Amino acid sequence: MSKKQFKSQASSSRAVSGAFAASDGALGPFGGGGFGHVSSSPLSYVYEPPDLSTISEPNIVVAFKNVQKKDSTTKAKALEDLLQYSTALEKTDGVENAVLEAWIKVYPRTSIDTARRVRQLAHQLQGTIAHKSGKAFAKCMPDVVGAWLAGLFDGDKMVSRSAQSSFKEVFQSEEKINNVWTVYLVSILQYCSDAVFKETVYTLSDERTVSPDDAAAKYARVVAAAVLVVRYVLEISSKKAVGKEHDAVHDFLGRKELWKFAAHSDASVRRAIYRLLDTMTVKDLEKQDMEIISSCIITSSLSIDQTASALDYVRALVRLTQNFPEVWTDHYKGTGKKAATKRLCQFLSKGSQGSASQYWDEVKKLLLSVPTSVLLPPYEASDHKYATIEALREGISNREEPRSSQHAAWKAYLELVQRLLLEPQVDRDELARDMVLPIVTQYITPSRETQAWTVSNSQQSIVEDAAMIALISPQIFIEGWRTLSNAIVQDVQTSLPEQSKDYAKSQDSISAKANRWYDLQARLSRREIVDDVRLVMKETLIMEVQSAIALLKARNGKPYGAASMMEIAIRLRPDLISAEQQIRDALWKFMTDDFPDLLLSPAGPYLIDLLPQLKGIVDENAVYRRSLNAALQAPDTPARPSTLRKLIASPCLASLENDSELLGGVATTLKQLVNKGPPDVDIFQEAIANPHAPSRLIQELLAQLFDDLSLDEQQSTSLKGLEAVIKYNHKAVKTYDAASNGSALLAKLIALGDSGDEIVSQRAKTISDLLQSHSSADHAQDDQKILEILRHGLDTMDPNALSVTLLVDLAKKTFQGCSEQDKSAMASQILPDEYRWTEALRPILTTRPSPSLAITNPLGNSLALVESPTPSETTFHNKDGHSTAFRMLWFTVALIKTSDIFESATVDRRNCIMREVAIILQIASDNLSIRSSNLLWGDQDMEAEEDMIDIITQTQALLASWISGTAASRLPSDIFSTLIEDSHGLSVSSYYNSRAYVSLLTEMTETHVQSDTEPNLDQAKLAKNTADIMTAVASVLTVQDTTAVTRSFNELLAALTGTDFNKETKEHYVIHKVVLLNSILSRDDFGDVLPGIPKQRLVFFVQHVCKQLIEPPEDSIPSMLQAPMTKSARVITAEMMKAINHILPALSELYGSFWEDLAAMLPRTWSLDKESSEEILPSLHASFRLYSTLRRMGAGDSNDDLVDALKSHEFLLSSGLMHLLYAFQSLPDESHQPQKIVNELLARQISTIKGPLDVSANSELFPALGSESSALQGAAYQLLHRQVPKMQEDVSMEKALSKDYVAKLPEELLSLILEAPTLDSLAEESFSRSLPAALRTYLLSWQLIFDHWNGSSDAVKNDYVNTIKEGAYINGLLSLAADFLISSRARPVDASKFDIESYTLGSEDLPEKDAQGLLIHLYYLSLRNLPTLSKTWWRDHTSRQTQISLETWTEKHISPLIIAAELAAVSAWAAWAAASNTSDTDNNNDKDHPMTVKTSPSTREITATIPLDDQSLALAVHLPPSYPLARATVSSLHRVGVSEAKWQSWLRTTQGIINFSDLGGGGQIVDALSAWRRNVQGMMRGQSECAICYSV
Repeated sequence: MSKKQFKSQASSSRAVSGAFAASDGALGPFGGGGFGHVSSSPLSYVYEPPDLSTISEPNIVVAFKNVQKKDSTTKAKALEDLLQYSTALEKTDGVENAVLEAWIKVYPRTSIDTARRVRQLAHQLQGTIAHKSGKAFAKCMPDVVGAWLAGLFDGDKMVSRSAQSSFKEVFQSEEKINNVWTVYLVSILQYCSDAVFKETVYTLSDERTVSPDDAAAKYARVVAAAVLVVRYVLEISSKKAVGKEHDAVHDFLGRKELWKFAAHSDASVRRAIYRLLDTMTVKDLEKQDMEIISSCIITSSLSIDQTASALDYVRALVRLTQNFPEVWTDHYKGTGKKAATKRLCQFLSKGSQGSASQYWDEVKKLLLSVPTSVLLPPYEASDHKYATIEALREGISNREEPRSSQHAAWKAYLELVQRLLLEPQVDRDELARDMVLPIVTQYITPSRETQAWTVSNSQQSIVEDAAMIALISPQIFIEGWRTLSNAIVQDVQTSLPEQSKDYAKSQDSISAKANRWYDLQARLSRREIVDDVRLVMKETLIMEVQSAIALLKARNGKPYGAASMMEIAIRLRPDLISAEQQIRDALWKFMTDDFPDLLLSPAGPYLIDLLPQLKGIVDENAVYRRSLNAALQAPDTPARPSTLRKLIASPCLASLENDSELLGGVATTLKQLVNKGPPDVDIFQEAIANPHAPSRLIQELLAQLFDDLSLDEQQSTSLKGLEAVIKYNHKAVKTYDAASNGSALLAKLIALGDSGDEIVSQRAKTISDLLQSHSSADHAQDDQKILEILRHGLDTMDPNALSVTLLVDLAKKTFQGCSEQDKSAMASQILPDEYRWTEALRPILTTRPSPSLAITNPLGNSLALVESPTPSETTFHNKDGHSTAFRMLWFTVALIKTSDIFESATVDRRNCIMREVAIILQIASDNLSIRSSNLLWGDQDMEAEEDMIDIITQTQALLASWISGTAASRLPSDIFSTLIEDSHGLSVSSYYNSRAYVSLLTEMTETHVQSDTEPNLDQAKLAKNTADIMTAVASVLTVQDTTAVTRSFNELLAALTGTDFNKETKEHYVIHKVVLLNSILSRDDFGDVLPGIPKQRLVFFVQHVCKQLIEPPEDSIPSMLQAPMTKSARVITAEMMKAINHILPALSELYGSFWEDLAAMLPRTWSLDKESSEEILPSLHASFRLYSTLRRMGAGDSNDDLVDALKSHEFLLSSGLMHLLYAFQSLPDESHQPQKIVNELLARQISTIKGPLDVSANSELFPALGSESSALQGAAYQLLHRQVPKMQEDVSMEKALSKDYVAKLPEELLSLILEAPTLDSLAEESFSRSLPAALRTYLLSWQLIFDHWNGSSDAVKNDYVNTIKEGAYINGLLSLAADFLISSRARPVDASKFDIESYTLGSEDLPEKDAQGLLIHLYYLSLRNLPTLSKTWWRDHTSRQTQISLETWTEKHISPLIIAAELAAVSAWAAWAAASNTSDTDNNNDKDHPMTVKTSPSTREITATIPLDDQSLALAVHLPPSYPLARATVSSLHRVGVSEAKWQSWLRTTQGIINFSDLGGGGQIVDALSAWRRNVQGMMRGQSECAICYSV
């Protein structure tokens, strides 16, 4: 046996010995113990381990062993395993006997473990095992029932709950539970006796592993639980049920060791003892040794700290004292300092010690039960004559005593005083003066010296009771009363003057004292008191009022505390005031003569409050009017508003009803005060809220409020006043609304509900709701007001008109509020009728649509024939830029989508709305295509335009629902008839009616909805009479009869082939015919018909068109494609090209001269740019489409004539396209859809230009990078991106031929990166549609700059780096990248989602993503090509936080790519160098000492080795993770034949070249390694081998 084991056993032996020694002589009646009987306690930590050898499951054996270990976590885990095992058992199988025997030995001590989780699991497992074992567990119950039941009383709620649930799991009825307590009572009492009398702190816990605090807590928990178990036995067991075992209970209760626990240091143990004592019956107590009880419960326990047990203790004392008061006297053995009175005073002086307020209720019971001899011992036996009372007061005034217990505490105090006052030996006068009156004095006039008597202001009943107790000695009470009165008068007279900084505090203090003083008087006057006291109260009141009046007159009303005291006295003691003539006379004289002069003094508001209470004493109305008039005439001082407020709030305001002059003055003054804003608006509220205010005054004030609603600066004030009116006097508002112009007030409130000021908006909505909730019962009148508001809001351009959102809400609320039978009529009144729609659209239809819109609408260039109307001179838009028509559309759509009003409307109204919505959608489409192209809405910012788009989208969705809806809501045929009828003529209205007709039928065809109408195609009308071009085009586009359409096409083709376009008289005729022709060609089904048309007819048409457009009709007359070109010629050209473009695919296999004419026609069309862009866009659009068709047809070499024609005109075509690029580069197209379409087509054609451009062309292209059009900007970029790298070969060659040649970056390109965009400059830009032009120009320019590195030699790259360095251009780019990608975001952009090493224009769908991808790529190129400049910027021009963030981001996303590229470049160079050395026969030194370079991507290292005989020189270049921001390091691997100083110099030189070279792309590392190799080889030159060792 090891020493360690021996020591452990020895220690255990001592523990066992100590345990049994402690038990010696303290054995209970249930068995003996000692060394002679070796059986350890079931709770002791020293015990014989259970026999686990017969348990069949090895895991269970391990679990039981772990349960017996010291660590709580191990125990808990083992218990969880056992619980899992037992839960999985079937009840029929039961628990293995060996497991059961082991568990009953382990459970008791486990159930009292220091760890809560262990105890909780132990009880849970106990219940599971007992449940699974069934009746077999009955034999084990005597061993575990005590510990199990003790768990029910564990101090931890979770443990107690666990024990309770486990117990109920086994014993599921109350009867079974009661039987357990009865049957196993002996075992229960045995367990409790052992736990209380045998166990100690050292037997329950091993002092070697358990801390003293934990051991003590464990012991206290066990003892408390055992005592509570015995208490429960006493509660539930009758004597008959207990039977013979009652003697055992008596023996348990009779042990002195038990009652000694009453003074235990642990509160839970003390509570258990006190509750046990409180539960014991009188007969149980009679059998106890009262000397022991008195000694332990009173002598020992009264003096100790009873925190957390005081309430239980005092309850036990009450029960004990009420049944056996002699425990305080006959059985009490303490004397001197241990005398009962001393002990009781010690206990009372500590207060409730954290207990609830019930503590004081129990203390009151105790003090009424304690023998008088204890409460009033002989004087010499105590330090104080009334020591008990003093101790109780000290406990009450304890600083830690909660305020919530004050009432109960002082009640106990007064009960004690009352009891002692009844004792004959007590001096009543002395007790009342010293122990009662101080309470009243401190309450009325508090002071620090007597703060121990403080009663809170809310405990008036306590003070009242104290005063009534003091009245037991009337003379003492009267003396005290007079003293208090004199003190109050003196305080008033000596109050601080107005100049003092504590003036207000002093006056408020007097007011508070007066309130308490007269409240107490009023309370006492309602009680039965002697007449002498009542007389004294009256005398002191007269003196106090007179003193206050005299002081106010002497000090001009400055001490407002005196006025407040008067007001309180008269309000609370009206009985004395009305009965005493002396006071009445003094008040009458003061209010009549002096009050008006004191009106504006600090005392004024209090004297005004006094006035209504003097009814019957003075003429209050006359005094009020004089005072009010004086206040109105007084100068504007700080006191005037508060005085007016008091006067206005007075009930005497009603006296102004018949005084018109004074009434007018009040109204005028109130208006002036309200216009000043808060806080003067409070006066307004007082006037409205005053129920006595004259109705004339209220109406006049309301009128002022209504007028002020139109003033922005007064809105908040007026709304606040209105809210007060509705809140306090809504009848006045109703009267005013009925007398005014109906809906005016409600309309203004609803309008303010849409205010940008959130406070004003919310308040206006609240008032509007309140106003409508208080409206009259005449709903028809209310509805009429709402309809007036709706019409006014929609039909006028009033800047204060309601917003559409509010109008919709108002309309919806009105419609939903009407009855079912009225809904149809209400819907017709709410929804706009045809007249209102017509009037709303009239000014909009005075604007002719832009000619360029021919590109985007199905009617094509029929738009050119629309007549120009006379512009309207009226105002079109409201403050938001919306026209009446747009507001109507918005209102109607929003209302229909959010309610069922449309279904309730009449058929005619529904048809009208459907038709007008379809027309306005076409107008809106044009306004969206070209910003502000019509007057539907004005110029809007980006956010507002998004709102417009959202509204139009909702409208389109509604129209689509009508198209595909049910029969009830589907578009009726009447709509189509009306639209086609209204499309006759050439007006703007005809044009939009025709478009709406085509749009609706086309949508129905695409959605496969069967139309109720079929367009009527009059073939003769189409062929011969085309005056109604809009009607004709609409019919052609929508007719279903393809045979008739084909016949019309042939006739139109023949007519145009035989027409001379150049005759002015024929221009409109030609336009009519060709527009109709293109309408037919644009039909979806005509592609199948066209191959059936004779090709020769098509050829003749194409040849005729080319001749008409190119060849002049006469020598003196220019052709159509020669300047100047008329508008009609432009239209004809556009339409003819469009027609040819449709026809050409059918002629692809035919040869002829017309191919040459078509190729020649295109450059001529592109060279004319003097006309307005709006006019030429349709012809350019048609020409680009035609050119695209020609190129596509000529790509396959299927038609030699076409191929030859394109080749012969290639230069002219390319030049023409470039000419248009330069011409259009300054025209923005973001808000111009036709221009954008043309620009995109132009860019697409430019991208097909082959061959290099000359230098001059490049110079002109660079400015195109700044184009406002993203398409043209991209085209210029693509051309330069393709050309720049090819040019660098020539630059590198010239640099190699001439040492003086300095390569320069283009000045035009550098000018585009002079000023980098910043986040501030981009803050107002929108990324929703495209990149801001300035940002896009800047980034693409940098991309082109870095393109110059491709194909350039190192020398040229050095020149470019110097150019960038001289201009400090790179700083702006890198700062923009850092801000845009990292600093401005909560989380940096994830670069792994982009292609970092390359960039393709337009590869990202979202503009912001495109900018991010391009910036990441440019940042990568900056670090790759300009590493030194980038490092300098990072080090010198960024904050520390930015440096850290950028380095981390670079290390994660950029550096790995750069490092990989650098290593690849070095590897390629090394391979090239090795091959060069092999083939170089002249350089013997390189052959003899070749350099071997190896790269290691995983370690980011480059090793260079030069062999030297059998050894070698070697170094390593290490690239850090954040390279190139962090510097590369060069370290030595092997040095031979060179001094340390020189070797270190070479390493420093190599590292310097890498870190400070301007070259990038791996060139700096190559230069560094080359320099090191030169140093080594230079050293080796002239060296020879040693003749002996053959070494250098």
